[in-house]
Amino acid sequence: MHGWQVITRRWALRLGAILLLNGGAMLNAQAQQVLVQANVADDTVKTTFGPNRRYFGHFFAGFGLVAGPAGIGATPRYGPRASELRGGGRFKVRLNQTFALNMDAGYAYLHYALAQTAQKTFPTATLHLQETLGLHQAFGEISLRVNAGRRGNAVGRYLDLLAGGAWVVATTHTMEDTPAPGIGSVETTEYGLPYLKRWKGVAGVRLGIDRYALVGRYRLTSALAPGYAAWPELPRWVLGLEVGLF
Repeated sequence: MHGWQVITRRWALRLGAILLLNGGAMLNAQAQQVLVQANVADDTVKTTFGPNRRYFGHFFAGFGLVAGPAGIGATPRYGPRASELRGGGRFKVRLNQTFALNMDAGYAYLHYALAQTAQKTFPTATLHLQETLGLHQAFGEISLRVNAGRRGNAVGRYLDLLAGGAWVVATTHTMEDTPAPGIGSVETTEYGLPYLKRWKGVAGVRLGIDRYALVGRYRLTSALAPGYAAWPELPRWVLGLEVGLF
């Protein structure tokens, strides 16, 4: 082999090695860049959103029993026949390790089965086989949460002091009677009851551990619309259980 051929071959090998090294360095730099971007994004999401992070949101469902005294003539049948079902969403903002702020919105159905006794006057003194009131409500609440104990990234133990209001979207008054021999029963339903107030305010407390909580709400306003103040008042308390869906 001639001398110039040997020199040319050596320079070609050197150039190939340089190109190979440069290409490997570029691929390594690109892989590192993508890896860093993915980790930063994941860390940001994990640090800002979660049960004990800066922000947290979830759905919930609850069931409560009507409690407390009623005006003479408006006594309900206490128990499951006088109860409330509710569901909605909650958004929590953590202020610090001890305090957080909750904002709730949702739908609640309040149902009263009225006792059919000789003292009954609400909404009339007429006795029926069964008689019920139904209130469909859109509610909003805000609550201050006081956390207790160490919990990591979990909801943990807490006490909520809540206040809010509800708009009574629709009302029903249903009566079941026996009209004549040979007929089992007949059901009559009245809608848009003028004697029930369309807006109400509530206050209450929620005591919970993780997804489960005991809740008590007290209606601050009258259940009766203006012009019906002389009528007997319905019970103001609803006591029940709430389950967070997360």
